[in-house]
Amino acid sequence: MGDESIGAATGYRWFVAQGGIASHLRSVWNASIASALGAQRDKNFCWGGSTAIRRETFERLKVAERWRGTVSDDFTLTRVLHDAALPIKFVPQCLTPSFESCSFQELIEFTTRQLKITRAYAPHLWKAVLTGSLLFGLGFFGGIVLVAARAMMGLSFAAPLILLLVIFALGMMKSHLRLRAVRLVIAISRRITWRGITYELKSSTETVIIRRES
Repeated sequence: MGDESIGAATGYRWFVAQGGIASHLRSVWNASIASALGAQRDKNFCWGGSTAIRRETFERLKVAERWRGTVSDDFTLTRVLHDAALPIKFVPQCLTPSFESCSFQELIEFTTRQLKITRAYAPHLWKAVLTGSLLFGLGFFGGIVLVAARAMMGLSFAAPLILLLVIFALGMMKSHLRLRAVRLVIAISRRITWRGITYELKSSTETVIIRRES
């Protein structure tokens, strides 16, 4: 990282579903968190799997000391950088695809663990995720119940059904755009930029330097 005004650069994991519906649900759940990262550097957070920080910054902020007694290195580093008013840059090219399957038990364990850690270390993010999930859940599943109830009572259900379909269509469009954007990064591009140098990953044994930032 040549820009000393940036506290850290980060990527994030992207679960590529392998297997049954539990794996796909985890992928969708995780994707909603990944999409929170973006151009607003003051709102980004670090992910330990692909975070870069200058050694001078790391030592000056005494990150190693701040890690003592904590569970989440990611959120602790994020808090340290935010306290120091140093922005976190999201680098889409550092998205890390994870090819693995999971059972429903593993899905519940993963999501529960992530939510509890987020609630402890980043309550503002936890509240935002909870609010968004509740609103969507109430709107979508409440709409299904309303349509079914009105249909059983012989009442008109055209209006709530249309609204339900609109919500579903918007969710599908958002998911499609999110997946398309990620595919452009992790499935097509073989270029990454690290510490001012752009590399072309030809294969596991061949890497070409494309350019160096002056």
